[in-house]
Amino acid sequence: MSSVYCGGVSSMDPHSSEFIGEAQESVEIFSRHLLELEAQARGGAVDPEALNAAFRAIHSLKGLAGLFNATEIGTVAHALEGALDRLRLGKLEFSRGVLDVLFEAVETFAGLLIPRDEGDDAPDLLPLLGRIEGLSRAVQGGGDEDDLEWVGEAILSVLSEYEEHRLRENLRKGRSLYRVHVSFDILAIDVGIEQVKDKMKAFGEVITYLPSADVTADDRIDLDIILGSPLGFADVASALAERDVSVHRLAPPGQAEAASTLAAEVVSKPTASKPTASKPATTSKPATTSKPAAVEGHPAAASKPAAASRPATLSGGGPGGRGGASVSEGPGELDGEGDASLRSLSQTVRVDLRRLDVLMNLVGELGLVQANLAAVHGRLRLVDQATDQSRELQVQIREMARKLSLLQQGILDVRMVPIGQIFDKLGRVVRKVSRELDKEIRLLIAGEETVLDKLIVEELSDPLMHMIRNCIDHGIEPARARTAAGKPPIGRIDLRAFQKGNRVVIEVEDDGAGMDWRRIRDAAVRRGVITAEEAETISALEATNLIFTPGFSTRDEATAISGRGVGMDVVKTNIARLSGMIDLHTEIGRGTRFAITLPVTLAIIQALVIESAGHTFCIPLSAVLESIMVERRAIGTIEGQEVITLRGKTLPLLHLSRLFGLRSPPGYRSAGGRLYVVVVGLAQHRVGLVVDELMGQQDVVIKPLGSAIRNIPGIAGATELGANRTVLLLDVARLVDEGLREQVGGGYAR
Repeated sequence: MSSVYCGGVSSMDPHSSEFIGEAQESVEIFSRHLLELEAQARGGAVDPEALNAAFRAIHSLKGLAGLFNATEIGTVAHALEGALDRLRLGKLEFSRGVLDVLFEAVETFAGLLIPRDEGDDAPDLLPLLGRIEGLSRAVQGGGDEDDLEWVGEAILSVLSEYEEHRLRENLRKGRSLYRVHVSFDILAIDVGIEQVKDKMKAFGEVITYLPSADVTADDRIDLDIILGSPLGFADVASALAERDVSVHRLAPPGQAEAASTLAAEVVSKPTASKPTASKPATTSKPATTSKPAAVEGHPAAASKPAAASRPATLSGGGPGGRGGASVSEGPGELDGEGDASLRSLSQTVRVDLRRLDVLMNLVGELGLVQANLAAVHGRLRLVDQATDQSRELQVQIREMARKLSLLQQGILDVRMVPIGQIFDKLGRVVRKVSRELDKEIRLLIAGEETVLDKLIVEELSDPLMHMIRNCIDHGIEPARARTAAGKPPIGRIDLRAFQKGNRVVIEVEDDGAGMDWRRIRDAAVRRGVITAEEAETISALEATNLIFTPGFSTRDEATAISGRGVGMDVVKTNIARLSGMIDLHTEIGRGTRFAITLPVTLAIIQALVIESAGHTFCIPLSAVLESIMVERRAIGTIEGQEVITLRGKTLPLLHLSRLFGLRSPPGYRSAGGRLYVVVVGLAQHRVGLVVDELMGQQDVVIKPLGSAIRNIPGIAGATELGANRTVLLLDVARLVDEGLREQVGGGYAR
């Protein structure tokens, strides 16, 4: 039996799936920080924290590859780590060419994680490794030869190479250096450090953390934090006004007298929070200062040692380097190649989605048991002798229903993931396609914290990618054309996600040329999608919606990006498969907006059980707006489409029995002169489904359909009800689409 390899790891390794999950997460984190760095580089300033985060992601990937013996990924990660380290140390200029190589590495990692057979040729990594090595050899002149003796040997001796570089970089930018002395209760150090660090980041850069020689008490931990800030001493001291915090300025001896008038220790009110206990940190024996800096602040600061002689166990400003003491930004991080605790401090558990599906099926079966028990209870109530037993059974059924509801919600919460997981990937798509088409485009993301079912998020990747590519290729004009039209030369794509009721809306909007419905109509005639006679009567809305027709494209020749007539039809099909709907709004010269409306989850839903022509169906309750009863005489007809007037608006009707060609079984009697209308809707669209009976509400688990009926329009899946009945779940998105199509034909499109 041949093995399958992912980055050099055999699929026969029982931990290979764990490696793939961890490795993909590290690569995505690295990619996300690269996009962040690219955006910062446009503004002229790269945040060292983002660069450090990218470095840590690759360092983690390298360690993971070594643990699982993934040689190919480990080789690339090792080379990349060296280049990133040179970027951190200022030995390599952060440029567009460097970013190209780093993004190429991201694509290479993604390819290496795709399974391949043992006999398949291994990917050729030499070209990429050569380009990375070229970055590592590049030399950038720096000004790191400045004399820093005034800072103090006690501080300089424990700084890592990276920390010393950041110190020099702050001085080069004309910033002032401050030593912030902080004292923490042993039980409050973890939370206390984070609070101080977050406050400092608002007005400066935290260069390093050092154990302090100014020990205030045995039950406290004292730290000196070296801060670089463009603000003056008074501003920094005022901003950090907290109890047990004092600020001192570090300056060359010649500047001491000018700053002495501001010398003051800042002491303020105590903080309100009382953090939980954590393991006490240890401080080392203080070292003497050989050539102290002029210190502004504490009266005796110039005579006291500034730092400890050996590195502390707390880590700090930047990862890695020569010996330096620093305060860790995350638990269990390695600083170089040393050992770290094997205890996991993360509360996140990775769960195979297939295991959750098994649990979800069990929940569905428990729901059936509960429904059957309720039916038995109903029959017991008819027996006078069973009154006490019936009452007890009712109590137990109620308790079971409550616990079952909690179990369902718990499993659903585990399945929920932020949609930002795919938004980050789309950032790479925008960068790659815009470079290929020589267009500069900004991707603006909002609502990435919006959560959806993991399965829906994964299925959204391809549709969103197609839409983004179409926005770049068809929508956004070249820079010259944009400038001539009075637009900024850089195009913009907005990617938004937000919750709307019990559904999620995802919008993709560009500020391009928009869609000319006449051009779309003419292209459809040329390609045989519609006839010339149909083109004469087609509306603007119908014409723009032709882009979702299979085989349609406005391009006469196919390119590597588009023009083959596949893409938007696949988008609509995939969205419909997720019980969603896509809306299109476009304006010539202003841009185009696609809005996708989706359920939060497809795993387990509340459904309205209805009956039509003797057949039982379920409708997702999230799509049901209301249910009404109407007289048959209240139904009118406009252009062959049955409608009713509901609160002053025209509502198109769809008879389920006619739509699916259902015949009533012998002896079946409908409601007579009255009909039930279930008003369903997605986004701003509304359709009334005409049914015979409303049977009630029930939680249902959606089961996939077999191949024989999988592609029947209007059917989304199947589910089980009580008494071992299997019923079909209606696809509301397709039904609404069908109703709108008939409504457009009647001239009532909105």
